Amino acid sequence: MVIRVSIIEDSEELASTIKIHLQNQGMIVTGIANNGIDGRQLIEEENFDVLLLDLVLPNIDGLTLVKNYMPHDRHYKVICFSAFGKESVLTEATALGVDYFLLKPVNLDVIHQTIERLCQGGQSDKLVLDTLFPEKLKGTQYLNDAIAILKKEPEKIEHLTRTLYPEIARMNGVNTASVERAIRHSIDKSWKQGFEQKWLAEGRYTKPTIGELLEYLMR
Repeated sequence: MVIRVSIIEDSEELASTIKIHLQNQGMIVTGIANNGIDGRQLIEEENFDVLLLDLVLPNIDGLTLVKNYMPHDRHYKVICFSAFGKESVLTEATALGVDYFLLKPVNLDVIHQTIERLCQGGQSDKLVLDTLFPEKLKGTQYLNDAIAILKKEPEKIEHLTRTLYPEIARMNGVNTASVERAIRHSIDKSWKQGFEQKWLAEGRYTKPTIGELLEYLMR
């Protein structure tokens, strides 16, 4: 299936760059809007499988578009962009049904991989996005990157520090240490907000290491 993508992004240059990159990956970009009013019209036309949505837009902001102009039972996925990672914004976006959240500056390969991952509808990814780690922290993004890599090369779970973390770091333009630190922070944050109860219900009584968590999510 060819994935159809629409883009609502105030930067014409960035929107055009994303379009070219996704088309080079075999996707179809069905529409681009650079402000909230045009974005509303694009949403109403609904000719896409994935919507890339900047939260900061002229005229009508991204959260308002999600809240007032998108059906709750929509068939398409929504990936939001923002230069600001305020928890209140992330929480509201999650509550409104946004499927994923990427902080700017966004990596083109990460956008492409996130779209493919969401459209595949993998159970592990849905678990990370919607149940265990609902706040869309950086560590959650790195966990999802790890899952995508491990699906193709499962042997890398045996070499987290030497192989997996550096690969995730290159994908996101950060250093290796920050990848491990962000994942640990995501685990700690989610542990206090419901993950502990779910883990205990599985008959597990200590907070998982990153490796243990990845093995669990890859089942």
